[in-house]
Amino acid sequence: MICTLNNPPLSDQLTKASNSYNKYRIKNVSISEIKKTNCNVIIFSGSTPKEEQFILNSHVTFPALSISTNNLHCEVGSAICLYKKKNQISFKINLESVNQSRVYIDPRILLLAKESEQ
Repeated sequence: MICTLNNPPLSDQLTKASNSYNKYRIKNVSISEIKKTNCNVIIFSGSTPKEEQFILNSHVTFPALSISTNNLHCEVGSAICLYKKKNQISFKINLESVNQSRVYIDPRILLLAKESEQ
């Protein structure tokens, strides 16, 4: 399941953009619902990096990939941080958060993130 945190419009947008072959369900959840919902992916869009880190440390007790659209430096919080670079979407990876997430990320993705920074 892909979960957006406290952002129903983003959840609706992702649902509309996904094709019928998408095997993941997309759902908006509140912070209090995270423990009860086995999210494979959690998308943060309105939290600060410190809030992301707190939520991940205190509410996520299962392996889950965390993605942020509001964490430019990607030093704390989410494992993958999306940002705009020259009118394109790029990303950074927080290796410490990846390790804490207990989710395997192919090393080629790590290389791709490094290339996007150059």
